[in-house]
Amino acid sequence: MKNLWYIPFLLLLTVFNSCENEPISKADPSKVIQVNSELYNLIQKAAGSDFENEITCIDFNYSFTLVIYDENMDIFGYQIINSDIAFSDFLATLEEGKSISLSYPITSVLENGQPYVINNNEELKEAIDKCVYADTVTTCNNILTETTCIWKVNHLDGPNSEYDGSYFEVSNYGNVALYLQENVFGGTWVTYFIEDELHLNIFITGDENVSNDWNFDWKVVNFDESQMEIENGTDRFLLTKECYEPCRKILFEECETEPNSGSAVFDLESYFECFFPFSGISDPSTVTWNYYDNYEDMLAGTNPIVNLMHENTENPQIIYVRFNDINTGIQVSGVPIVLKAINCP
Repeated sequence: MKNLWYIPFLLLLTVFNSCENEPISKADPSKVIQVNSELYNLIQKAAGSDFENEITCIDFNYSFTLVIYDENMDIFGYQIINSDIAFSDFLATLEEGKSISLSYPITSVLENGQPYVINNNEELKEAIDKCVYADTVTTCNNILTETTCIWKVNHLDGPNSEYDGSYFEVSNYGNVALYLQENVFGGTWVTYFIEDELHLNIFITGDENVSNDWNFDWKVVNFDESQMEIENGTDRFLLTKECYEPCRKILFEECETEPNSGSAVFDLESYFECFFPFSGISDPSTVTWNYYDNYEDMLAGTNPIVNLMHENTENPQIIYVRFNDINTGIQVSGVPIVLKAINCP
């Protein structure tokens, strides 16, 4: 996700060198940032380093000095800040009733060449709010699209319990595959904010019943690096991350051979390590395998795909892998996989 804008957050508050220049008037309460205020907590997020709080569009340039005020808005002291860690630690140690002051305006130039100005605490809060939202969506997407991981569906509440134990795989292009009872369905997956709520918009194709159950604007109740809870007013699911080495995948993307053609070439043999874990077979040496364009051919073992540098016939295309016992030739497993041609930059 592209950052809304990037602000080099340069806080230059001068340490005064003489008594003549020392400010003696009280601070204006409307122009300082009080400990544990909403804006103060947002700045703590911007300075934090854990995955939930990495602010992607505001950065702090070090070193700088902060003025600290006491409960009476008199100068309490100064603090030189040298790093994110030092800033975060300092903010965490300030007592209730203390305040810090920033100098306005804070200015920058956006990527489009337009000036950007923050004139007061309210505008600073609005700016950091936007960054928090942007960062949360980016963090969410990055967590979802780890190439070695898939997401197991755990049904928590609602009528559609048949999806318990199914899997989602999400690509970093926003494509998704839903693996359900040895069937697979393709679709798209978009995260965004509506006001201060994180939402997940799912769109699944290929089966009307599955589409009716999943094609909603889901509210993300909470998420972290290992799980995400979503609800739509009817159902509530917990998606739990499962990671494998080297990979476990059923969704494979390749760049289009011609822009906007919807066609690409897929090296089917190169995907083996990733889709094999879905077969339930522990040892590849005990089976043979072939690829098929449709489910019926896979069941019958007829008309296998001969050219394993396969060009898709629809986009996305679902093909099937059949595994036969190496000694008897009897089918022991079958796995559907999704091929998606994408328009690469």
